[in-house]
Amino acid sequence: MKKRVFTILICYIFLVLCVIGAIKIFSTEEPKDANKIQVIATIFPNYDFVKQIGGDKVQVTLLLNSGVDSHTYEPSVKDMKNISDSDLFVYTGTTSEPWAKEIINGLENSNCEIVDSSKNIELIESEKFAEEYNALNMSSHEHSEEELEEYEYDGHIWLNPQNAIKMVDTICEALCEYDKANSDYYRQNAENYKNEIQKLDSDIEKAMQNLDSNVLVFGGEFAYSYFISRYNLKYVSVYTSCGEEAEPSVQDVRNVIDYINKNNVKKVFYEELSEGTVAKMISEETDAEPVVFYTLHNVSTDEIKAGANYVSIMRKNLENITK
Repeated sequence: MKKRVFTILICYIFLVLCVIGAIKIFSTEEPKDANKIQVIATIFPNYDFVKQIGGDKVQVTLLLNSGVDSHTYEPSVKDMKNISDSDLFVYTGTTSEPWAKEIINGLENSNCEIVDSSKNIELIESEKFAEEYNALNMSSHEHSEEELEEYEYDGHIWLNPQNAIKMVDTICEALCEYDKANSDYYRQNAENYKNEIQKLDSDIEKAMQNLDSNVLVFGGEFAYSYFISRYNLKYVSVYTSCGEEAEPSVQDVRNVIDYINKNNVKKVFYEELSEGTVAKMISEETDAEPVVFYTLHNVSTDEIKAGANYVSIMRKNLENITK
């Protein structure tokens, strides 16, 4: 009997060790390299830009896991500790990431350098943008003063590649300031990546000028002000740009369906890492195919492991629009 109990105990311990081992195997966190600058970046564009510029001299960690809403995220105690222990914290301004205020306030006694990648970028005012670029007169939505203030500006600045270049410059200067000895290395990497982004921008601009229609239709949450305005397009959307809480009305959905049918629109876009429920519902009432238009603030773990970067994902957007 004792021998049987002992055998069961040994098997149990072995099983526990296997589970712990599996957890370690599938963990996405890399052990810290003391020889590299430790950077924590809030969202994927910041993560990618740091990685491209820093190269083998920087170890960058993505703060928001795949699928986490970057607008409503709340930092945990562990997150605060990791950021405080890092060398640089790169965020995208408090318009896009209002919770960053809490993090910054918590870094007052830390040696961590704070980098706002949205510096020197003019934000788009949501209501004025809609007045100029919306191809339909959509019905109005009721919002509290707090909601209107929170979503007064669109924070998805990186969807304009020219803004992405400014973000690269800001992050590059921060790395050069922190590690002056390797500033030439960072500046050369930044220049190389900016050339790729500039080529991307030129390709998108040329392709947009050759579209049969300059109107893009969105059946998912709308976050594309900077892309639309950069290439002088128009848009139709069931959502307002007042944030994720503003659900579309039945009339708004009907207006979009009617527009698609009247203008023979072939695609209705929705954001990545979502079910695309509204876009698919619209597709059932029209001939438009539901297609993903990446916002990039949140990229799947598989895509990151496969080597996806800002340029490659933006080229997916270009392909999805033009194919």
